[in-house]
Amino acid sequence: GVTVSMRLGYRAAVCVSEEEKNEEGDTEGDGGTNLDYREREGKYPGDARVSLLYAGSEERKSDDEDDEDDNMNSKQSKSRPPVALVHNLSKEYVLHSLKTSPLVQRYKLDNNNKNATTKNVRLISLAHNPETQIAAYLISNATTQTTPEKNKGKDAALLSPEAREYMKKSLTSAFVGYEQAVRKGFIDGYGVCSNGLSLPEGHDMAMSWRDVLECAVDAFVEVKGGDIRPQEKQENHDQQYQRSSLKVIRLPGNVLETRGLDVSKEICSFFGSCHEDDDNANEPSSPPSEEGLHSITDDPDDYHAKQRRKLRKSRNILPKSIQVHVTRPLTAYPFGGTGIESNSSPGLSDNSGLSAPPLYLKKNNSDVDDNVTNKDGGGSSIDATHPIRILDYRIESGPLGREPTMAWTNHHYASHGLRPSSYQPILNAVLSHFDAESILEASRTRELTVEERETLDGCKLLRDMIHDLDASLDDMRSFAAHEEYLMNVAVPLIYGSFEGLDEESAGMLQLFFRAHGMAVRMVVARWTRELLLGGWKRRVGVDEKGRADTGDREKDGGAAVDDAVTKDKDQEKKIAKIWKAYGFGDYRGGYDIPEDFTLQDFALRQILEEEAVRGVVVGCSSPEHALEAMRAADASGVDNGNKKK
Repeated sequence: GVTVSMRLGYRAAVCVSEEEKNEEGDTEGDGGTNLDYREREGKYPGDARVSLLYAGSEERKSDDEDDEDDNMNSKQSKSRPPVALVHNLSKEYVLHSLKTSPLVQRYKLDNNNKNATTKNVRLISLAHNPETQIAAYLISNATTQTTPEKNKGKDAALLSPEAREYMKKSLTSAFVGYEQAVRKGFIDGYGVCSNGLSLPEGHDMAMSWRDVLECAVDAFVEVKGGDIRPQEKQENHDQQYQRSSLKVIRLPGNVLETRGLDVSKEICSFFGSCHEDDDNANEPSSPPSEEGLHSITDDPDDYHAKQRRKLRKSRNILPKSIQVHVTRPLTAYPFGGTGIESNSSPGLSDNSGLSAPPLYLKKNNSDVDDNVTNKDGGGSSIDATHPIRILDYRIESGPLGREPTMAWTNHHYASHGLRPSSYQPILNAVLSHFDAESILEASRTRELTVEERETLDGCKLLRDMIHDLDASLDDMRSFAAHEEYLMNVAVPLIYGSFEGLDEESAGMLQLFFRAHGMAVRMVVARWTRELLLGGWKRRVGVDEKGRADTGDREKDGGAAVDDAVTKDKDQEKKIAKIWKAYGFGDYRGGYDIPEDFTLQDFALRQILEEEAVRGVVVGCSSPEHALEAMRAADASGVDNGNKKK
């Protein structure tokens, strides 16, 4: 069958004051002429503002000019209220969203249609980023002049446990709504999609998978009215509801952010199964973990010990297994994308600080290799808004003088080196075009006109910009950051330097940026590969037919070079510092990546081959990306009869 998932948690909501609501005479939020109260902020309990999407405005509009009786200068103001991004996990919001979802309505329609061909489709709804409620609590209860008296003087360390309990209460409420929705036939099951599950335990925004299970137990008990007898002792009626409908836990994980993979293994160990499809599957392939057994060394009042005992007693309520799905397998964020310190929470209303690099990533720090520098400039920064993309790119490749063909950056590197073959000739031609030699020659014999001086200054500015882009090429770490720099700095600079460019000059600049963009892709992909390789070195030799040979396999009968794979201990130490600087956790050694594997192919195979991972969620912006992901899934292998990706 096919599983379709949907995420709930965030929505755009109109910001409406109590005075405005009273003026419209709509206290229930179901009407109003100018404002959409049905999606207003504060309609559901637990609304937490994440950011302001639209600040609002006040427009002034002229009255009908065709009406001669009206004053031509009269104005009528028309205000547009602000719109906020709001997060909510209340059962009221969950049930409202599911009831009004076109996807749910179609799902119910097909299930009620005996002739429908889509009955093998399962619909799963996921509570999205519950950890946002932690940040909401911390921000609303921070020590300010408006802080409630009971919270004044409390620091973050004291507020953090309260914030987690607040999050668990919100998540339990969502799960109650989901359990009710399963009973009503809206969905087949539910789950969680959370970035916090992959964060270190000491992080303010970290979530525990055991909290997810505990919330599922509490929600089940609330919906069942306390009837939690073991399933085998219950009557035959209502059997399909005798276990929690929790189906999926979805969390980030990749070959750099490996904590998510560790969490997946912990969940797998708890259930004793990693790949059961549903509660009707066979018995677990291995016994569940024995955690939660009484121990004389346990503190009876310890929160974690009590939680483990509770989950152990609730195994008859919990599902027999949980599917663990990994998200963003090809995108690695420093410190999980939450900030630069292990205990720094992202602000809900101001996320501008997330992109600030740690001090030890600055260029002037001699303890970190140049490859980890995070400078201001076009494409050299890796931060919360410019993560590491674990990708090779398609670029134009081939020797000079021949028609170029499209090739992956790793294949181009093996055949032609780090730069695109056309880059240097194009760079030289563009610099020559903008040397303004004719104007300089004229300046030696006469005074230049105003237009000539402006052209000369513009050419110098362009040459300086091109030289700077070329000089910083080897520092590129993010292609997205490079594109952002071009749009925000380079392009405005060009338009500000010339009133207009002739067709030839515009064509030369376009040619340069095209070649430079391919060169940036080469550098970024190579740096990412070296970050993953760690100390592994693949010595490129030449086989008996005069071709490059990486030593990982024989090619067309050519003998592989001996000792082609080695480890550089000094490089290992440098890479370990980079991993720590970016918050990727303890360095575990590099990956031995064959040169004929693209980075995305290798990264996807590594995740798919993890026994604890049941599925991988890959963002695909083109059909080609989807085909690549499917090929990686096929290549990962199926090592038992029921492991599917």
